[in-house]
Amino acid sequence: MIIVDVGANVEVRAEHLVQFGFMGAALAETILGVERARVGLLSIGEEEAKGTPLVVEAHAALRDRMAEGGTYDFVGNVEGNEIPMGRADVIVTDGFTGNVVLKLMEGVSEAMLRNIRRVAESSPRAKAGGMLLRPALLEFRDVIDPESAGGAYLLGLRRLGVVPHGRFSRRGIAQAILLAARATEDDVVGRTHAALLAGHALRRGAEPSAAGSTVPAQ
Repeated sequence: MIIVDVGANVEVRAEHLVQFGFMGAALAETILGVERARVGLLSIGEEEAKGTPLVVEAHAALRDRMAEGGTYDFVGNVEGNEIPMGRADVIVTDGFTGNVVLKLMEGVSEAMLRNIRRVAESSPRAKAGGMLLRPALLEFRDVIDPESAGGAYLLGLRRLGVVPHGRFSRRGIAQAILLAARATEDDVVGRTHAALLAGHALRRGAEPSAAGSTVPAQ
C-alpha cells in the first residue's frame, strides 16, 4: 500500500491531490505489481460530502478524472482504520496528514515489537516459547520495521529521489539504495510522468526532461 503524500507538501490544492492519485497508482503498478491500482482519498467518512472543503473538492476531481482515464479505479473516501486493511492500493492525502499517519504507524510498530519482546521474556515458560517462535517473530519484525521499506520516493521530480528516515541505521540506508536502484531499472520517473499525462493531470506547458521524468507537483 502506498500513501501519497507523507510530508513533502503540507499544504495542497485539489489539483495536487489528483496528481498524487495518478503518480501513486503508477508507482503501485511499477513497484507493487498491481495490475489496476485502486485509489482512495483519506477522509473522516466514506460519504462524498465528508471531510474538509478541500477533500470534498478533491473527491469529485479524482472520481471524474479517473473515470475519464479508465486506467485506475477510484474507490472513494477511505477512513484511517481502513488504511492497513487493504481497501485501496493508494491512499491520497496532504503531506501534513500523511506524515502524522506514517509516524503513528511507525510508533505502533515499535510499540508492538517492544511489547512482544517484553512478554517473551516475562517468564521461563515464555522464554521457551519465544525461542520456538523466534524465526517467525524475526520475519514479522522485518515486515513491520520501517527500515525494511528503505524510505520513500519523492515523486513529481524530473530526477529520481529517495528520502530515507533520519533515524535509519546502515541497514535502512542500504535498503534505500536498493530502492533507488529498483526505481531506476523500472523507470519510476518516466512511468509516473506518463500516468500524469494520460490522466490529463500534468501541469500545462510542462515537458519531461531528456531522461523521461515527471514534473513538479507544485
